[in-house]
Amino acid sequence: MDVTSLYTNIPQKEGITIVCQAYEKYHNNNPPIPSHYLKQMLGLILKENSLQFNGVNYLQCFGTAMGTRMAVAFANLFMVEIETKLLHQSSIKPRVWKRYIDDVFSLWDVRKQDIDLFIEQANTFHPTIKFTAEISETEITFLDTVVYKGERFQNEAILDVKTHYKPTETFQYTHYSSCHPPGVKKGFIKGEAIRLLRTNSSERNFQEAMCNFKTRLEARGYPKSLIEKTLSEVSFAARQSTLKKQTKKTTGKILPFVTAYHPGVKNLKQILMQEWNLIQNQPLLKTIYKTPPIISYKKR
Repeated sequence: MDVTSLYTNIPQKEGITIVCQAYEKYHNNNPPIPSHYLKQMLGLILKENSLQFNGVNYLQCFGTAMGTRMAVAFANLFMVEIETKLLHQSSIKPRVWKRYIDDVFSLWDVRKQDIDLFIEQANTFHPTIKFTAEISETEITFLDTVVYKGERFQNEAILDVKTHYKPTETFQYTHYSSCHPPGVKKGFIKGEAIRLLRTNSSERNFQEAMCNFKTRLEARGYPKSLIEKTLSEVSFAARQSTLKKQTKKTTGKILPFVTAYHPGVKNLKQILMQEWNLIQNQPLLKTIYKTPPIISYKKR
């Protein structure tokens, strides 16, 4: 199920009330900052969003702009309230209900007529929140995966997943000749390979996806040696470990050296470290910059 145009269909007043209630509940009705301040801030963000189209100025008076940083959290909290009440009041309930912002995945063990009735009830539950749905007994698309009944389903009642690509996908990866740091190019290859590993529960599907990925990389100018070396770091045997939530390492604040990347300037980190003693020899700077910098490239 998909929520139709979620961001622009949330009533502002109702959304603000729901967010403030969730804020109070999270802090056991004793928030560090009074909720009326949060209400005022949300009002400023939602009610002062202006835009210009064809020379005409507009002020958004319903929903939230998709580019606003708080939009996802605002929409999520609103949908928690809607789906909780919807599922509680409905006599027809799914066995599994999982939602990611405006995309819902659910499993049912009832007749299709009952599912159709639930969707009909969902579309009359709230005046502005409407759902579209795709129903299948064999496979369904959710986010960037296809959840399907594979070989394991008959014997173990376990669903499988495989990578889903939208029909409009053109695979126009960043060309290898583009002016990007080598680490960015390698990082993209490994990152996409890990995504393929996570979104394919069948080794056969994973290997097929990796083979297609190699072909697309070569078409974008990536050397075979770089492709093979990077992809060799991702194996199906390590799939379970990649599915686990990774704990981020906590590090202290590190001074970034921000600059634009240029392929003609090599060994920048080494050059900086050769002159690092100039900072370390200054008493004040030594207390400010306690650790060597990291290289951070900005967009031109």
